[in-house]
Amino acid sequence: MRKVILVDDEMFARKGLAGLIPWEQYGYEVVGEAEDGEEAPALIGRLSPDVVVTDIRMPVLDGLGMIREAQERGYGGTHFIIISGFGDFKYAQQAVRFSVQDYLLKPIDEYELIAALVRIGEQLKREQERTEAEDALRRPSLFEALVSGRAEERELDADRHTLGWPADLPYRYYAVELNDPPAEDAEAALRRAGDVARALARAVSGADAVPPCACEPYVHFRDRYELGLLVPGAIDPREAKALGERLARAAGCGDGIAPRIYVGEAASGLLRARHSCMSAQETRKAKFAKAGETVLLFEEIRDAEPSACREIDAAVYAALLEGLEENHADAMADALDRMLAAFGEQGFAAEAVAAAVSRVVYGAAAVVRTMQGDERRLRTMSGTLGWQEVPRSLAGLRELLLAFLTECAGYISSLRESIGKGDIAKIKAYIDRHFHENISLKSISQRYYMNAVYLGQLFKKTYGVYFNDYVLQLRIQEAKRQLRQTDKKVYEIAASVGFCNADYFVTQFEKVERKTPTAYKNAISEKI
Repeated sequence: MRKVILVDDEMFARKGLAGLIPWEQYGYEVVGEAEDGEEAPALIGRLSPDVVVTDIRMPVLDGLGMIREAQERGYGGTHFIIISGFGDFKYAQQAVRFSVQDYLLKPIDEYELIAALVRIGEQLKREQERTEAEDALRRPSLFEALVSGRAEERELDADRHTLGWPADLPYRYYAVELNDPPAEDAEAALRRAGDVARALARAVSGADAVPPCACEPYVHFRDRYELGLLVPGAIDPREAKALGERLARAAGCGDGIAPRIYVGEAASGLLRARHSCMSAQETRKAKFAKAGETVLLFEEIRDAEPSACREIDAAVYAALLEGLEENHADAMADALDRMLAAFGEQGFAAEAVAAAVSRVVYGAAAVVRTMQGDERRLRTMSGTLGWQEVPRSLAGLRELLLAFLTECAGYISSLRESIGKGDIAKIKAYIDRHFHENISLKSISQRYYMNAVYLGQLFKKTYGVYFNDYVLQLRIQEAKRQLRQTDKKVYEIAASVGFCNADYFVTQFEKVERKTPTAYKNAISEKI
């Protein structure tokens, strides 16, 4: 309802005017009365009426003098209707000078008064719409100036109505992060952010808000997935935590969104809002170190700041890549879970988590390249590399990494199969030429960019004999030839066929031939 004050030195005139028309029917309410022009300005300042209906002839201070004083006091938002018993053109001229909306003659015609009120109501509506539009344009820049520390006290005094906040209250900054959003275009993301912003505003200023906020909150769009609020009060950490939890419930409105709230340290006054904003951003560093908490207060992490220098445990990293190369889904998922658990257990800061993820992604890509593959063919590669472009919870990060590693493992397996089909004959030929050297399944698998376990399985499947047994056969056959055709010593023959230890050569020879190399040579000599 629009507020109206009636000013007239005659009480009956005021009462008669109050009962002349159905004020509420036209959107007005009479909230106060004044006996003279001297009393009226103070009443206007206290009640902030939209309209003042005043007689022009009053003792002490007449209607025009009262209007002038009200305007000098800065009550420019109030509209005036003058009522006079005199049709004096000079009064009308002065009324126009003071921007009086209407000049009505006594006796008052109720329809003229109603028409005047309707015109003023329409004007007030237009002014309100214009003011709201101007404020909407000013709020983002003023908010940015506050949280960046560029705002000056003079600017804040001039624009305080834009935000509607007292400058001297304590404030906390709340950063609202929307994690794990569904795949969507920019327009849909902005619509979602708008819905969340309205829900956050209701959470702060609603009738059941705890703690209560007397000011209409402004929710700032930092980007599609983060919104910021400056909220007065809530100095006590428990109250700040309660409000943060309320904001989290408001922000998590369906579609699997996982909101996180980062609450800055309380700042004394709007001009120190930057301090609260910066401390909220510091709190974000503990996002993964305290992944189980939806609301994080700066006070909670101030004395135990997570470390930016943490690294993945070497054994966990090796197990992850081994599971990847072997396409062992359970082993890969287990190693990944151990890595993610370490983020919280060891206090990884957000930047340390980013470094760990990069190490895994580039390590997997390196394996692909050694298999003569192209990591750019991986559908999940781009999204995994740019994972920080969209905020993710620890669960969301796990889902992203596991999808990438699973695709990568499948690709590596297909590359290995392709290589194996064409190269197994080459590998056998290589073994036939180099069996006398210090070769092993591992060294050959590295040479041909294959997993050692897979190579062993493929060799057995293709040739019906295990790799080690085949190499041993070749070495024993060559040793027998040399025993038959040369006078070399046993240790010389052992070294020439790839055995570093002569005793081990003798043991292996005897296992295959059921006699020692010397006995074999003697048996040949006896037949001559």
